[in-house]
Amino acid sequence: MINDVERMVLLNLLAIDTSSNWLKVAVDVDGEVHSSVLRSRSRHSDLLMVEVDHLLKSVGITTKDLNVVGCVIGPGHFTGIRSGIAAVKAISFANSIPVVGMTYAECFRTKESIILLRRARKGWVYVSEYDGKSWTYSMNSLDSIPELLSGKKAISEEEIRGTNVQINDGPLFTGFDMLMAMEDAFKDKAHIYDHLSIKPFYVQRPIAEENLMKKKERQ
Repeated sequence: MINDVERMVLLNLLAIDTSSNWLKVAVDVDGEVHSSVLRSRSRHSDLLMVEVDHLLKSVGITTKDLNVVGCVIGPGHFTGIRSGIAAVKAISFANSIPVVGMTYAECFRTKESIILLRRARKGWVYVSEYDGKSWTYSMNSLDSIPELLSGKKAISEEEIRGTNVQINDGPLFTGFDMLMAMEDAFKDKAHIYDHLSIKPFYVQRPIAEENLMKKKERQ
């Protein structure tokens, strides 16, 4: 675990986001940032490690040179999030380095009140709301969104049916934003895990997992 937070800028950091249709990978090598963004939809598991390897090679390092690895843990696309967490778990375990887990809203750098929307299961939407001080997270029915957004600024990376929410033409945050969120976590001594304790951020568990838990309870 890293203790000298003031040296963060001199460390080798890797950050990834597999929580949406955009695959984002970023690396900070001694303060120099390099990143890539791909419109990958559901192919994160196929492209992630290829892209990580390509980016690390482009800056002349390997995973053995990393000091910290971070990833977006949700809320978002369940399969994509699992792929990202599996990758950082492997890197963390192999190199005995800490993992920073971030919600995707924490990577969206803003000072104004705003709501971020992301599609969840059919008929439901993930809602991340910033009140100027902190983020809150919920899962709301699609029917409730118009009333929720009344008089508020909202944005999404994807169309939310039945709403006139502003659609961002591209990902809501950059690789640089992810790296900044990682450094903020270390300064606040928050969201720092090892390869065993890092978990997906569930606003609500996937239906398949809920059904499995109910089945176990009945046994």
